[in-house]
Amino acid sequence: MSQIEEFRGRGIQPADVFAAADALLAEGQRPTIERVRLKIGRGSPNTVSPLLERWFATLSARMAGTAPGSSSAGQEATSVPAAVQSAARLLWDTARREAQALEQCAQASVRDELQAREEALEEGLATLTQREVAFAQTRSSLDAALAAAQQVAEGLRQQLRDQAQEAQHMRSNLDEQVARLNAQLAKAMESHESTHRVHNQALAAKDQDLRQAEERHAQEHQRMLLEVDRARQATKSVEAESELQRQRLVRAEGEGAQRLAEAQAKIQELQDDSRATEAELRTQLTAQAAEVAVAKSDYTLARQEIEGLGSRLSEERRTHDATRALLAQALAADARHRSGQGTDPQRRKKRASESGGSST
Repeated sequence: MSQIEEFRGRGIQPADVFAAADALLAEGQRPTIERVRLKIGRGSPNTVSPLLERWFATLSARMAGTAPGSSSAGQEATSVPAAVQSAARLLWDTARREAQALEQCAQASVRDELQAREEALEEGLATLTQREVAFAQTRSSLDAALAAAQQVAEGLRQQLRDQAQEAQHMRSNLDEQVARLNAQLAKAMESHESTHRVHNQALAAKDQDLRQAEERHAQEHQRMLLEVDRARQATKSVEAESELQRQRLVRAEGEGAQRLAEAQAKIQELQDDSRATEAELRTQLTAQAAEVAVAKSDYTLARQEIEGLGSRLSEERRTHDATRALLAQALAADARHRSGQGTDPQRRKKRASESGGSST
């Protein structure tokens, strides 16, 4: 357990990478950075890559038995046929070319992906800008529509107040007409009663004259009869005139009642018209209020959509920044890798000279 903790605590050593690569080669697998990391169980690609390059650089020498520190007995024991050495060199060249090709493809894919994401982000920003302008125009239109609706509603309220005042004025005029008709009817009734009193008084006077005539002409029977006949004729004339006056009064009463009924019907008709007008105005005001509510709801939805687009824009900007950071890291790793590859030929020349010196 302590050995494992000590192994994890120290950094990746060349011996660790060499042992993992040898094990992979013994298993018939081509050693790669990811396979070596999985075999060791730790280590970053930047640390494993140069050590694996060193392993590949010493592979041919080790297989030929000319690795530094190897004895003549070891060379005889580990001597490998030339065909195997050629196959190892071919394996090394093929692996190196495949690794370089894979790395170039990966870098090209990353660049293309970043370019596509940048173009998509720019297009999204342009689209968002257009939508923000459209939303601003829509908001201005909604504000104008709301102001117009409020103005129309205020005009309808004022119109309703004016019509209510006009209806009140018409009601006052109708009340005045009813009062005037009632006064005329009272006057006609008073005239009828006065005429009736005059008729009664006339009848009373005629009756008194008749009695006086009967008393005066009691002795003169013949003359009295004549007077009675004349009195009867006069009474009939008076009764006929009274009947005529009574008929006139009845007609006057009927005309007054008819005028009163017509006035009441006219008042009822005006009241019905006023109620209908008031109901129609209230309906129009309710429709205007509903339109104002719909405009407010559309404005709220547009504002929520603008806020959602702002959140999406912020998230896309954060993703774009993270992508740029990853691209910078990949480019830096590529630069370090290329600088490491540039120094490898010098190291190989130095090792070859050392190897040649030891053999001599």
